Amino acid sequence: MGLRDLNIDLTKEHVALWDSAKKFMREVWRPAAIELDRLQNPEDVYAEGSVLWEVFRKTNELGYHTMMFPEEFGGMDADSLSTALFWELAGWAAPDLGASWGLHTMPIIWAMMSPDAEVQDLVRQFCADTSGTMTGCWAITEPDHGSDSLRFEGEYASMPELANQVRAVKDGDGYVLNGQKSSWVSNGSLAKYAALWLSIDPSRGNEGGGIAVIPLDLPGVTRGKPLDKIGQRALNQAEIFFDDVRIPEKAMVAADPATYKTYSNIQLGLANGLMGLLFAGCAQSALEESLEYAMQRVQGGRPIFRHQNIRLKLFDMFVSVEAARSLARRALVYNHNLYKQMQPMAVQYAMAAKIMSTETAFRVASEGVQIFGGYGLSREYLIEKIFRDARASMIEDGTNETLALDGAERIGKGKLTLDVEVGTQQPGAQASEAAGATFEDLKDMLRPTGVHMGVMKADPDKCTSCGLCLENCPFKCWEMDEKEVPKMKEQYACFSCYNCMVACPVDAVSIVESYHVDEGFFDYGYHTNTLPLDPQDAEGKPAEWTEVEKTMMERRSVRNFKDDPVPDPLIRRVLEAGRFAPSAGNHQPWKFVVVTDKDLIRQLEEACHGLVNMMHSSYHNDAMVMGLVQMMGDPTPIGLFDPRVQGGVGCVARKELPSYLNAPVVIIVAVNDKAAGPDMHAGICGQNMNLAAQAMGLGFCWSGFGSMVDSVPELKAKLGIEPPWRISTTIALGYPKFKQKGIVPREARPVTWFRPGADGPEVEE
Repeated sequence: MGLRDLNIDLTKEHVALWDSAKKFMREVWRPAAIELDRLQNPEDVYAEGSVLWEVFRKTNELGYHTMMFPEEFGGMDADSLSTALFWELAGWAAPDLGASWGLHTMPIIWAMMSPDAEVQDLVRQFCADTSGTMTGCWAITEPDHGSDSLRFEGEYASMPELANQVRAVKDGDGYVLNGQKSSWVSNGSLAKYAALWLSIDPSRGNEGGGIAVIPLDLPGVTRGKPLDKIGQRALNQAEIFFDDVRIPEKAMVAADPATYKTYSNIQLGLANGLMGLLFAGCAQSALEESLEYAMQRVQGGRPIFRHQNIRLKLFDMFVSVEAARSLARRALVYNHNLYKQMQPMAVQYAMAAKIMSTETAFRVASEGVQIFGGYGLSREYLIEKIFRDARASMIEDGTNETLALDGAERIGKGKLTLDVEVGTQQPGAQASEAAGATFEDLKDMLRPTGVHMGVMKADPDKCTSCGLCLENCPFKCWEMDEKEVPKMKEQYACFSCYNCMVACPVDAVSIVESYHVDEGFFDYGYHTNTLPLDPQDAEGKPAEWTEVEKTMMERRSVRNFKDDPVPDPLIRRVLEAGRFAPSAGNHQPWKFVVVTDKDLIRQLEEACHGLVNMMHSSYHNDAMVMGLVQMMGDPTPIGLFDPRVQGGVGCVARKELPSYLNAPVVIIVAVNDKAAGPDMHAGICGQNMNLAAQAMGLGFCWSGFGSMVDSVPELKAKLGIEPPWRISTTIALGYPKFKQKGIVPREARPVTWFRPGADGPEVEE
């Protein structure tokens, strides 16, 4: 019977990967790790001519370093289970080498997240590197900050005392860095690039951090001597100093609190997930070494395996290893799929895997030493090295105690019972359905042609330079020229809402050209904008708009609100208008959550911004945009990639357009998925609320980006929204900051009539 793999979903390709990688690890990694472990001077580990460089070169020559990168960058784009199998084998062979070699990818992953083409090019250089010399590190730990640096959530995150010691100060078109990373930076002596965690706003603690991808040969960067440790000696660790180090703005891949927190949680999920697999593999090697020794070692006239005490130890070790490996694989596969689809990870599961695997590895290795007896203390046997390597694992990448405290806080948020939704797919399932699609297949949709942004003009003779057109433009298309007259920016995204026209108190703004698409994917065939037809009565004679019609025609989306609170009775009247909207079968498949607490609105805002910023970065990255497509599922929601929507995504990402528009009231409309067409009914309900708000002198704006809170489980739980309820849309409500009333043109649409006695349809253009 013996030992076997219980994964029933391993394909022939997975088995081939396992066999070839294990052979390579056994023949190359493990002997090299043993040789490096026995070096007396830690500087010799990475010295020229060290076997370490041979390992890096041979591993890269086989392309393993490209497993986590898309094909568009020259990567292998390996599936999540293949990635898990490889890292498990790396831990089985040599977890210290695995950690060192694996850290090379960390700066490169964050370079891939950047929308800047030059920063992205590091990914292509890395994937093309077969020499193994493009090395990297994760520079987060500091002399005064160890595991507390990983508290990105909860009450500790905002403590100024937790702010990184390495500070980045904005200076012109870049940043100046000063501070020190501690001697525990893995690969600190040999890394050419760093994923550097630093502080931009120390007053906000870990919430005011930033992430930069930088070369470590910049002026002002120096390094200390490597640590001399009892275990994981193949993993170089050393301090890094920054003294007035200047970096360009584009190097800062996360420069705001929401993106920083989002990316930091991804980093935590990846790091802990990979640690879980490395030390599940390490635990497996301890079990195998102990089992083989017990079969050979004779005491009392028979192999010690025949003694009951040894059998009990070995089976207990076996149970623990299998449990750790099962959790580590599932957590990595689940989170890696989320990572590939640019979705937030289930970090608590990665932490659980890291804690369970490292403590299992140490306990199993300790029991192995006991089985070996006196020989277990001898460097002649591998179990002695495994024991030392495993001990270090419970401290690195966050002490297990700190991770457990953080993980406990995370499981206390969101749903408190284990739910499995009927009919839902695991992350990645929908991606496999669309696996045949490539960037080239979808290029017409993702990079549309024939798009003409709207062109507006301000009459300098009428303009008073009040700036209302700049303030009221949702996508911030305007800027002042040298004469303080508004002009369109060189790069802008005007989708012809004409808010600038209705905000102008002196009618100085006019339309030069409306937004239109005259070819390509998003060409709808309609290019003419017109004002409403003149009202007529039943006999076709001139008439006047009714008050209801005027309210509808003059309704404007308000994106600038006063700070004044809206009285609860008025909010209630808006909600009542929604409650009395029509719905199929009178199901009324909606419910409302009203938020007037500024702190909670800020939390919702930052969560939305983090997700939108990731979407923006992904969209402008030819390789990563495919992850967005896969995340959205099949069929692809085409409208998300409409240039007008992407213009809004960019404005939210740049913080020019807050998701909730700084409104004093946010109304969340949740829908029940048990009902038919709930989103359509939410729209009808919301439009009732919209018109009621307009009639009462309140400003109202749909906030589609605000509905992304639906992807943040802890916030959904805080709002009391659980399946079958989900967030369909959100609404910003408040008193308008200034007048913006008037009827503006809209795209004309043909009407097809079927009248009595006609030969066929009549199309009214």
